[in-house]
Amino acid sequence: MIRFAGPQDAADIRRLWEVCFPDEGGFNDYFFAHHFDITKTLLSVEGGELCAMVQMLPYRLTLAGGARELTYIYGACTDPAHRRKGHMARLLEHSFALDRAAGRVASALIPAEPWLFDFYKPFGYEPFFFVEKQEITREGDGILPRRLTRDDIPQLAALYEAHTAPCRIARDAAYWQAQIAMFDALAKGVYGWFDGEKLSACAFCWEDNAQEALGMTPAQAQGLLSVLGRDRLAVVTAGQGAALGCIKWHEKGQDAPFGYMNLMFN
Repeated sequence: MIRFAGPQDAADIRRLWEVCFPDEGGFNDYFFAHHFDITKTLLSVEGGELCAMVQMLPYRLTLAGGARELTYIYGACTDPAHRRKGHMARLLEHSFALDRAAGRVASALIPAEPWLFDFYKPFGYEPFFFVEKQEITREGDGILPRRLTRDDIPQLAALYEAHTAPCRIARDAAYWQAQIAMFDALAKGVYGWFDGEKLSACAFCWEDNAQEALGMTPAQAQGLLSVLGRDRLAVVTAGQGAALGCIKWHEKGQDAPFGYMNLMFN
């Protein structure tokens, strides 16, 4: 049986999550304390036992005709004892039917491993959201950034729109506030560089990587390494070098060649 979760399912959901997504850095506790919404959790239950689940998280996608609703499939997982029984296929197909009934334009996801791009392809998902990946190496002091706060959200939003593809996940003020809070609590924080009073670049940093860096110059990258006290750092920026996420369109005729998504709890 496929159904949305209720309060009675909370313990089973957390148990399955920990089995499929073990974590030592505190993310799981933080996600469930601050972002988990049980009403967005779609379950496959058999004989009273939770077999598989997905989160159907609501986002908006900017398109030529304006922003449209889409579903971000997150935390898709199946209990090891119930794999290869079709549970995930049925959950995804059910989510597609819900999307179409609600008028959502697409379903999107970020495969956790490269081989999963092929797993999701039969369901209609195609690589669509791209990024550039690089590694920076310490060579000097560079231009030091400052820590960003919620007061910088309007400028972060403008920077995001200026440096990412026209087709992108829309980010409102609540989104930015939640991301800054998470990176402050769990990671190294969010940093920015200014040209006078204008924010010119930013970087959302974990311990060993900048998950999203926008507009960052080589000199600013050196400053980021200095602030973080690192000799090397993996950096993800906007671009078309590597597929990060997939999309399944529910409506034909969308002509965007590619899009951008990141900072999606991925």
